[in-house]
Amino acid sequence: MTNQASCLCGSVQWEFTAEPFNAFNCHCKICRKAHGSAFATYWFVKAEQFNWLGDSDTIVHYRSSHLLTRSFCGSCGSVVPYRSEQGSHWVIPGGCHEDGKKSDCHIFAAHSAPWHDITGDLSRYDDYPDYTGMERVEEEPLEPGPDGTVRGSCICGTVKYQISEPFKLVQNCHCHRCRKARAAAHATNGFTSIDGVKFMQGEDNLAYYKVPDAKYFMQVFCKTCGSKMPRLDPDRAIAVIPFGGLDDDPKAKPVRHIYTDYMARWYEITDDVPAFKEEPTS
Repeated sequence: MTNQASCLCGSVQWEFTAEPFNAFNCHCKICRKAHGSAFATYWFVKAEQFNWLGDSDTIVHYRSSHLLTRSFCGSCGSVVPYRSEQGSHWVIPGGCHEDGKKSDCHIFAAHSAPWHDITGDLSRYDDYPDYTGMERVEEEPLEPGPDGTVRGSCICGTVKYQISEPFKLVQNCHCHRCRKARAAAHATNGFTSIDGVKFMQGEDNLAYYKVPDAKYFMQVFCKTCGSKMPRLDPDRAIAVIPFGGLDDDPKAKPVRHIYTDYMARWYEITDDVPAFKEEPTS
């Protein structure tokens, strides 16, 4: 078998040539911020089973912990594969692939976002499963923020923002662009007015990528760590906020799945949130 994929802009392309030996849905805070989504789906393949297709000049690396260095495309912000510290295997974001291995389990389930309900029959682990032999990871709690605001930030702490009004809509989008952009099973976005989001620091460290043939679609991310950031859209007077970047409980959850006709074939919706083949008109 050969399974190929690319980042959103197509600058970075890769393939692997064997069935992944592990496939996890990871709910840790760092993965949520990196992908801007409820969880990241990662596939693990042996080093000799992975190949870059073409050059990888646009890849940016960021050491997110003592355990790993993450990688993303510096042009479009998509998370791209990275090699393990030991060099024995590659870790591949499933969201960039249309086909592939279904997930074996949920990991770091104890750290899942308060706005996301883990459903379905997959096993759940509060850390890495024991059989992986991977080192345990701890997450430090965040001190409470100001009343009436929801904070968000990137992994490296360069960019911080606050949301000061209730969300008008929260939804999971399964379209091809969102999956590529977030390198995840789907994007989870919340919407406020453009005045509902204020950058507290680091706005000058944001990078922007607009899909050439899209009317509105744009990805915003931290140049340093690749975390997905809010997009302020003056043409529509709205702000689009990747929920994975939130530090506080927004007291809102997704109310619908959209563009499920374009859902990754390795993913299955297991919750009872209403699902729509396209985007509802009302």
